[in-house]
Amino acid sequence: MVDAHGRFDVASAIAGGRALEHLNLTWYEEPVPPESFKALRQVRESTDIPICMGERRFTRYDYVPLLEERLVDFIMPDIAWTGGISELKRIAALAEPYYVRVSPHDALGPVAIMAGFHCSMTIPNFYRLECLHTRFRDFAKIMDPMFDYEGKWITPNDRPGLGVALNHETFDEFLIDPSSNRPELSERRSGV
Repeated sequence: MVDAHGRFDVASAIAGGRALEHLNLTWYEEPVPPESFKALRQVRESTDIPICMGERRFTRYDYVPLLEERLVDFIMPDIAWTGGISELKRIAALAEPYYVRVSPHDALGPVAIMAGFHCSMTIPNFYRLECLHTRFRDFAKIMDPMFDYEGKWITPNDRPGLGVALNHETFDEFLIDPSSNRPELSERRSGV
């Protein structure tokens, strides 16, 4: 998988896509900025890599042109940015008759991961849940208890709701210094 994060213009996205075709990628994510369906269509028609879009789409209506015009092979709605569980499920249902797979995006952490996880178990056209597993050690410090993660898999549990709760007593360690130009942990609080 290659995530261009919408940073290429059409010519660069096509050149990059063609250079990557021999790798047999699962997808080419956001090869162009999400605002232009025409730009995406040009990339789609000029490369042979499956395309994934959607983390910067916010309602089911934003997905209609992607699906109707067959511009994507995968969609990646973000459960927090789309308005929650109900809207994510509507988006997934909308993609199902087009045989477009759904891979929920996550940019907000463990609660969003668990909400996406619970949705994923009910989505017939589910592909995979995006999450940054390298942050799971940090997540375990703020979750009480941490969600069940084994290798590549999150497993359901018998706890109510999303199956996790936040440990508010450990949040200070992860506060971000608002006066910093860089979004990183405050040196004072992280002990660096």
